[in-house]
Amino acid sequence: MNSSYLMFLFMVLISPLIGLSSSDWVISWLGMEVGMFGLIPLLMLKSGSKEPVMKYFLIQSLSSALILIAGILLFSHIFNFSLLFILGMSMKLGFFPGHFWVISVIENLSWFSNMMVLGPVKIAPFGFLSLIENTNMFLILSSLSIFAGAILGLNQSNIRGMLGASSISHSGWMILAMIYGFLWMYMVIYMMILMFTFISLNNFEFLTSSMCLISMSGLPPFMMFLAKMKVFFYLSFNLEYIVFSILIVSSVISLFYYLKFFYYYSLISKNSKFLFLN
Repeated sequence: MNSSYLMFLFMVLISPLIGLSSSDWVISWLGMEVGMFGLIPLLMLKSGSKEPVMKYFLIQSLSSALILIAGILLFSHIFNFSLLFILGMSMKLGFFPGHFWVISVIENLSWFSNMMVLGPVKIAPFGFLSLIENTNMFLILSSLSIFAGAILGLNQSNIRGMLGASSISHSGWMILAMIYGFLWMYMVIYMMILMFTFISLNNFEFLTSSMCLISMSGLPPFMMFLAKMKVFFYLSFNLEYIVFSILIVSSVISLFYYLKFFYYYSLISKNSKFLFLN
Protein backbone atom coordinates (compact mmCIF):
# COMPACT_ATOMS: atom_id res chain seq x y z
CA MET A 1 0.00 0.00 0.00
CA ASN A 2 1.34 3.45 -0.88
CA SER A 3 1.23 6.41 1.49
CA SER A 4 -1.61 8.21 -0.31
CA TYR A 5 -3.83 5.12 -0.09
CA LEU A 6 -3.20 4.85 3.65
CA MET A 7 -3.88 8.56 4.11
CA PHE A 8 -7.26 8.34 2.35
CA LEU A 9 -8.17 5.21 4.32
CA PHE A 10 -7.23 7.00 7.55
CA MET A 11 -9.54 9.90 6.61
CA VAL A 12 -12.44 7.49 6.15
CA LEU A 13 -11.77 5.76 9.47
CA ILE A 14 -11.21 8.99 11.45
CA SER A 15 -14.41 10.54 10.10
CA PRO A 16 -16.76 8.82 12.61
CA LEU A 17 -14.57 9.92 15.52
CA ILE A 18 -14.75 13.54 14.40
CA GLY A 19 -18.47 13.42 13.70
CA LEU A 20 -19.40 11.70 16.96
CA SER A 21 -17.05 13.64 19.22
CA SER A 22 -19.25 16.73 19.34
CA SER A 23 -22.93 17.61 19.54
CA ASP A 24 -22.24 20.76 17.51
CA TRP A 25 -23.72 20.41 14.03
CA VAL A 26 -20.78 22.15 12.33
CA ILE A 27 -18.26 19.64 13.73
CA SER A 28 -20.58 16.76 12.82
CA TRP A 29 -20.88 18.10 9.28
CA LEU A 30 -17.10 18.43 8.99
CA GLY A 31 -16.72 14.85 10.21
CA MET A 32 -18.94 13.61 7.39
CA GLU A 33 -17.03 15.61 4.79
CA VAL A 34 -13.65 14.31 5.95
CA GLY A 35 -14.95 10.80 5.32
CA MET A 36 -16.24 11.69 1.87
CA PHE A 37 -13.01 13.42 0.81
CA GLY A 38 -11.10 10.32 1.85
CA LEU A 39 -13.52 7.87 0.25
CA ILE A 40 -13.76 9.35 -3.25
CA PRO A 41 -10.02 8.86 -4.06
CA LEU A 42 -10.23 5.32 -2.64
CA LEU A 43 -13.15 4.55 -4.94
CA MET A 44 -11.25 5.96 -7.92
CA LEU A 45 -8.29 3.72 -7.10
CA LYS A 46 -10.35 0.56 -6.56
CA SER A 47 -13.06 0.87 -9.24
CA GLY A 48 -12.58 0.07 -12.91
CA SER A 49 -15.40 2.35 -14.05
CA LYS A 50 -15.29 6.00 -13.00
CA GLU A 51 -18.93 6.75 -13.84
CA PRO A 52 -20.47 5.33 -10.62
CA VAL A 53 -17.78 7.09 -8.57
CA MET A 54 -18.62 10.44 -10.18
CA LYS A 55 -22.32 9.82 -9.63
CA TYR A 56 -21.69 9.01 -5.99
CA PHE A 57 -19.53 12.13 -5.63
CA LEU A 58 -22.20 14.40 -7.13
CA ILE A 59 -24.95 12.94 -4.94
CA GLN A 60 -22.84 13.27 -1.81
CA SER A 61 -21.84 16.83 -2.70
CA LEU A 62 -25.45 17.84 -3.27
CA SER A 63 -26.58 16.24 -0.02
CA SER A 64 -23.78 17.96 1.90
CA ALA A 65 -24.79 21.31 0.40
CA LEU A 66 -28.43 20.77 1.43
CA ILE A 67 -27.38 19.90 4.98
CA LEU A 68 -25.14 22.97 5.18
CA ILE A 69 -27.91 25.25 3.88
CA ALA A 70 -30.31 23.71 6.40
CA GLY A 71 -27.83 24.46 9.16
CA ILE A 72 -27.52 28.08 8.06
CA LEU A 73 -31.30 28.47 7.88
CA LEU A 74 -31.54 27.07 11.39
CA PHE A 75 -30.79 30.58 12.62
CA SER A 76 -33.71 32.11 10.69
CA HIS A 77 -37.44 31.48 10.67
CA ILE A 78 -38.00 31.48 6.92
CA PHE A 79 -37.76 27.73 6.33
CA ASN A 80 -38.35 24.41 8.05
CA PHE A 81 -34.85 23.31 9.01
CA SER A 82 -35.65 19.67 9.71
CA LEU A 83 -37.30 18.98 6.34
CA LEU A 84 -34.33 20.23 4.31
CA PHE A 85 -31.90 18.54 6.69
CA ILE A 86 -33.64 15.16 6.46
CA LEU A 87 -33.83 15.43 2.66
CA GLY A 88 -30.07 15.94 2.54
CA MET A 89 -29.47 13.10 4.99
CA SER A 90 -31.72 10.75 3.01
CA MET A 91 -29.57 11.33 -0.07
CA LYS A 92 -26.34 10.92 1.88
CA LEU A 93 -27.41 7.71 3.64
CA GLY A 94 -29.52 6.30 0.82
CA PHE A 95 -32.89 5.95 2.55
CA PHE A 96 -36.31 7.06 1.25
CA PRO A 97 -36.81 9.51 -0.48
CA GLY A 98 -33.12 9.94 -1.38
CA HIS A 99 -32.49 6.28 -2.20
CA PHE A 100 -32.62 6.62 -5.99
CA TRP A 101 -28.85 6.41 -6.50
CA VAL A 102 -27.99 3.42 -4.32
CA ILE A 103 -28.55 0.42 -6.60
CA SER A 104 -27.11 1.99 -9.77
CA VAL A 105 -23.92 2.96 -7.92
CA ILE A 106 -23.49 -0.27 -5.93
CA GLU A 107 -23.98 -2.42 -9.04
CA ASN A 108 -20.89 -0.92 -10.67
CA LEU A 109 -18.41 -0.72 -7.79
CA SER A 110 -15.89 -3.29 -6.60
CA TRP A 111 -16.54 -5.34 -3.47
CA PHE A 112 -14.10 -3.26 -1.44
CA SER A 113 -15.72 -0.03 -2.64
CA ASN A 114 -19.18 -1.35 -1.79
CA MET A 115 -18.03 -2.31 1.68
CA MET A 116 -16.80 1.24 2.29
CA VAL A 117 -19.86 2.97 0.80
CA LEU A 118 -22.36 0.83 2.70
CA GLY A 119 -20.33 0.59 5.90
CA PRO A 120 -17.95 2.97 7.69
CA VAL A 121 -18.97 6.19 5.94
CA LYS A 122 -22.52 5.82 7.29
CA ILE A 123 -21.45 6.07 10.92
CA ALA A 124 -20.90 9.85 11.09
CA PRO A 125 -24.09 10.75 9.15
CA PHE A 126 -26.23 8.55 11.40
CA GLY A 127 -24.66 10.18 14.44
CA PHE A 128 -25.53 13.55 12.91
CA LEU A 129 -29.07 12.40 12.11
CA SER A 130 -29.63 11.39 15.72
CA LEU A 131 -29.36 15.07 16.72
CA ILE A 132 -32.81 15.66 15.21
CA GLU A 133 -35.89 14.82 17.26
CA ASN A 134 -38.76 14.16 14.88
CA THR A 135 -40.11 10.73 15.75
CA ASN A 136 -43.22 10.83 13.56
CA MET A 137 -41.30 11.78 10.43
CA PHE A 138 -38.63 9.17 11.14
CA LEU A 139 -41.30 6.48 11.57
CA ILE A 140 -42.80 7.35 8.19
CA LEU A 141 -39.48 7.57 6.33
CA SER A 142 -38.10 4.39 7.87
CA SER A 143 -41.24 2.42 6.96
CA LEU A 144 -41.18 3.68 3.38
CA SER A 145 -37.46 2.98 3.09
CA ILE A 146 -37.83 -0.59 4.34
CA PHE A 147 -40.74 -1.21 1.99
CA ALA A 148 -38.98 0.43 -0.99
CA GLY A 149 -35.87 -1.68 -0.43
CA ALA A 150 -37.98 -4.84 -0.30
CA ILE A 151 -39.79 -4.04 -3.57
CA LEU A 152 -36.63 -2.94 -5.39
CA GLY A 153 -34.85 -6.12 -4.31
CA LEU A 154 -37.37 -8.25 -6.20
CA ASN A 155 -36.20 -6.77 -9.51
CA GLN A 156 -32.49 -7.45 -9.00
CA SER A 157 -30.79 -10.14 -11.05
CA ASN A 158 -27.28 -9.75 -9.59
CA ILE A 159 -26.09 -9.83 -6.04
CA ARG A 160 -24.62 -6.32 -6.05
CA GLY A 161 -28.01 -4.85 -6.92
CA MET A 162 -29.66 -7.01 -4.28
CA LEU A 163 -27.23 -5.79 -1.62
CA GLY A 164 -27.96 -2.22 -2.71
CA ALA A 165 -31.69 -2.79 -2.21
CA SER A 166 -30.92 -4.48 1.10
CA SER A 167 -28.95 -1.40 2.16
CA ILE A 168 -31.99 0.81 1.53
CA SER A 169 -34.08 -1.44 3.78
CA HIS A 170 -31.45 -1.70 6.49
CA SER A 171 -31.08 2.08 6.55
CA GLY A 172 -34.76 2.20 7.47
CA TRP A 173 -34.21 -0.37 10.22
CA MET A 174 -31.30 1.71 11.53
CA ILE A 175 -33.53 4.77 11.75
CA LEU A 176 -36.00 2.79 13.86
CA ALA A 177 -33.15 1.52 16.02
CA MET A 178 -32.02 5.14 16.38
CA ILE A 179 -35.50 6.20 17.55
CA TYR A 180 -35.53 3.52 20.24
CA GLY A 181 -31.95 4.04 21.40
CA PHE A 182 -29.96 1.07 20.07
CA LEU A 183 -28.67 2.39 16.74
CA TRP A 184 -25.05 1.45 17.41
CA MET A 185 -25.92 -2.11 18.39
CA TYR A 186 -27.84 -2.59 15.14
CA MET A 187 -25.14 -0.90 13.09
CA VAL A 188 -22.33 -3.03 14.55
CA ILE A 189 -24.26 -6.22 13.76
CA TYR A 190 -25.07 -5.05 10.23
CA MET A 191 -21.51 -3.96 9.45
CA MET A 192 -20.02 -7.20 10.75
CA ILE A 193 -22.33 -9.23 8.52
CA LEU A 194 -21.70 -6.87 5.60
CA MET A 195 -17.93 -7.15 5.96
CA PHE A 196 -17.97 -10.96 6.02
CA THR A 197 -20.40 -10.97 3.09
CA PHE A 198 -18.16 -8.87 0.85
CA ILE A 199 -14.98 -10.70 1.85
CA SER A 200 -16.56 -14.09 1.15
CA LEU A 201 -18.08 -12.94 -2.14
CA ASN A 202 -14.73 -11.57 -3.25
CA ASN A 203 -13.13 -14.95 -2.49
CA PHE A 204 -16.05 -17.04 -3.87
CA GLU A 205 -16.54 -18.82 -0.56
CA PHE A 206 -19.97 -20.36 -1.02
CA LEU A 207 -20.71 -21.53 2.52
CA THR A 208 -19.73 -18.25 4.20
CA SER A 209 -21.51 -16.15 1.58
CA SER A 210 -24.75 -18.07 1.88
CA MET A 211 -24.70 -17.95 5.68
CA CYS A 212 -24.07 -14.20 5.61
CA LEU A 213 -27.00 -13.63 3.26
CA ILE A 214 -29.33 -15.66 5.45
CA SER A 215 -28.06 -13.83 8.51
CA MET A 216 -28.66 -10.45 6.86
CA SER A 217 -32.25 -11.45 6.07
CA GLY A 218 -33.05 -11.61 9.77
CA LEU A 219 -33.89 -15.29 10.04
CA PRO A 220 -33.45 -16.92 13.47
CA PRO A 221 -31.18 -17.77 15.19
CA PHE A 222 -28.80 -15.20 13.69
CA MET A 223 -27.88 -11.92 15.36
CA MET A 224 -29.81 -9.75 12.91
CA PHE A 225 -32.98 -11.58 13.94
CA LEU A 226 -32.45 -10.43 17.53
CA ALA A 227 -31.88 -6.82 16.44
CA LYS A 228 -35.04 -6.79 14.32
CA MET A 229 -37.07 -8.43 17.08
CA LYS A 230 -36.00 -5.61 19.38
CA VAL A 231 -37.41 -3.11 16.87
CA PHE A 232 -40.68 -5.06 16.69
CA PHE A 233 -40.86 -5.12 20.48
CA TYR A 234 -40.56 -1.35 20.77
CA LEU A 235 -43.08 -0.79 17.96
CA SER A 236 -45.66 -3.01 19.66
CA PHE A 237 -44.92 -1.45 23.06
CA ASN A 238 -45.57 2.01 21.59
CA LEU A 239 -48.69 0.81 19.72
CA GLU A 240 -47.23 1.61 16.29
CA TYR A 241 -49.30 -1.07 14.60
CA ILE A 242 -49.30 0.43 11.10
CA VAL A 243 -45.50 0.61 11.03
CA PHE A 244 -45.38 -2.87 12.57
CA SER A 245 -47.56 -4.25 9.76
CA ILE A 246 -45.51 -2.57 7.03
CA LEU A 247 -42.34 -4.08 8.47
CA ILE A 248 -43.86 -7.56 8.61
CA VAL A 249 -44.90 -7.41 4.94
CA SER A 250 -41.55 -5.92 3.89
CA SER A 251 -39.61 -8.57 5.83
CA VAL A 252 -41.48 -11.37 4.07
CA ILE A 253 -40.80 -9.80 0.66
CA SER A 254 -37.13 -9.28 1.50
CA LEU A 255 -36.81 -12.85 2.72
CA PHE A 256 -37.97 -14.04 -0.69
CA TYR A 257 -35.09 -12.42 -2.57
CA TYR A 258 -32.52 -13.39 0.05
CA LEU A 259 -33.62 -17.01 -0.30
CA LYS A 260 -33.64 -16.65 -4.09
CA PHE A 261 -29.95 -15.81 -4.13
CA PHE A 262 -29.25 -18.49 -1.55
CA TYR A 263 -31.00 -20.96 -3.87
CA TYR A 264 -28.89 -19.82 -6.83
CA TYR A 265 -25.73 -20.43 -4.84
CA SER A 266 -26.91 -23.93 -4.05
CA LEU A 267 -27.51 -24.95 -7.66
CA ILE A 268 -25.16 -23.22 -10.05
CA SER A 269 -21.72 -24.57 -10.86
CA LYS A 270 -18.47 -22.85 -9.97
CA ASN A 271 -18.03 -21.38 -13.45
CA SER A 272 -21.58 -20.08 -13.74
CA LYS A 273 -21.32 -18.69 -10.21
CA PHE A 274 -18.32 -16.66 -11.31
CA LEU A 275 -20.34 -15.19 -14.18
CA PHE A 276 -23.32 -14.57 -11.91
CA LEU A 277 -21.29 -12.58 -9.39
CA ASN A 278 -19.68 -10.42 -12.01
